Amino acid sequence: MTYKTVLAVLSCPADVDPVLKAALNLPAGRDIHLVGCHGEPSQFVMMAAPIDMPDAATLNALYEEADRRMSAVADAFTKACEREGISFEWRSLRTPGGDSAASALSSARTADIVIARQADPARDNAPATDFETMLFEGGRPVLMIGSETEVTTPAKRVLIAWDGSREAARAVQDALPLLKAAEEVQVVVVDPDKLADIDSALPGAQIATSLDRHGIRVNVETVGSGIRSTAQVIEAHVKATNADLLVMGAYGHPRLREWLFGGVTRSIMGKVPVPTLLSR
Repeated sequence: MTYKTVLAVLSCPADVDPVLKAALNLPAGRDIHLVGCHGEPSQFVMMAAPIDMPDAATLNALYEEADRRMSAVADAFTKACEREGISFEWRSLRTPGGDSAASALSSARTADIVIARQADPARDNAPATDFETMLFEGGRPVLMIGSETEVTTPAKRVLIAWDGSREAARAVQDALPLLKAAEEVQVVVVDPDKLADIDSALPGAQIATSLDRHGIRVNVETVGSGIRSTAQVIEAHVKATNADLLVMGAYGHPRLREWLFGGVTRSIMGKVPVPTLLSR
């Protein structure tokens, strides 16, 4: 198993090079088919007083601006892929909402992995992107890279945040190609005595044994959170182990609408510490 069809969700031209580099550093290298997607609204709704008519000039300006954004991202993506000599295709997505990630759900479901960049709104002039919908409804792992992250080499040191949950299990399975290609893999279990799905006598031992059968040697470490949050512990462990990839499940509160992130996921996604593979 490896990743062959890779979906790149692109909100702005600044996303292109970082996402492309991340794609080329997947285990398959240049032997991938990269699908670039960018969404724009298919219609604009303007609020007006009952006796007023929408301003046609303003509407035209909004459509023209959307067309320019689409062309700029498509241009940057096409030139970058041609430069690298890889198989690629471009998909212009126009939906009522216009969100690049939410509009690309059907494309995600036929890909092996999705790569997206957490844009810097102040610097990139990028529209907000609904990564939550992509993650919870796309059915594929999402490799998120931070706004200041540049993936220049394949992941060598991988950290798995393990709590025994279905989501964590899904993330490990989805990350197998990356885990097999890594030089070091570590499992961290935070507060194992508080986790219902963890064998408190041997926390992390079963997943380590399972990965060993794939030829993946794993070190397991358990950590108490103390006064820190689980997200803070994971982020600190990323730095302490010099990890260049984090693998974790994406969690939603069971009694709230599913697009709401759980606390750990929301904190990690607030500022992605290293490229992070998330699965639901």
